[in-house]
Amino acid sequence: MSPRISRNAMLRYRKDSRERARGAFDYEVRQLGMEPRSDLTVGRVAPPAEVAEILGTEAGQEVVVRSRRMFADAVPVQIAPSYIPLDIAAGTVLEEPDQGPGGMVSRMAELGYRQVRMSERITVRPPGEDEAQFLQMSADQRVYVITHVGWTADDRPVEVCVHVMPTHLWTLDYEWNVDPA
Repeated sequence: MSPRISRNAMLRYRKDSRERARGAFDYEVRQLGMEPRSDLTVGRVAPPAEVAEILGTEAGQEVVVRSRRMFADAVPVQIAPSYIPLDIAAGTVLEEPDQGPGGMVSRMAELGYRQVRMSERITVRPPGEDEAQFLQMSADQRVYVITHVGWTADDRPVEVCVHVMPTHLWTLDYEWNVDPA
């Protein structure tokens, strides 16, 4: 597979970018002339402790998970489960497989949970056994783990997505305006 996939954090979540495609991943892969595909499962799970803490859910309390295994031109490039509190997602389009143009972020906005701020924490580690198998990696290679949180105007975390991406396939781009001093 060539070229590396550029994950531009600012551009990928802009409404006009997302809604030109079926979400942020779909947009960034198509920009490189590649064909995106996501194998999706939707269900309810007790999230990992770190995710539960961010969402403010009690240990063992279920959330909706939209778990994706993603491909670019049939090459596995990412694992990305998104966790959403039940009081937001239960019985809504968020529990359905097809999110339509703009993906989950657009559907959340339509439900009254527009994300106005996003935060991300990035770490690098070896892949877990299941991750290495799916992403076709060896144990000595590394993955980015991006813990992405979407926040509403009232400072509520409404989505946590844990992106697991091979470092050799991705370039991470970030930009922001600087407050002139």
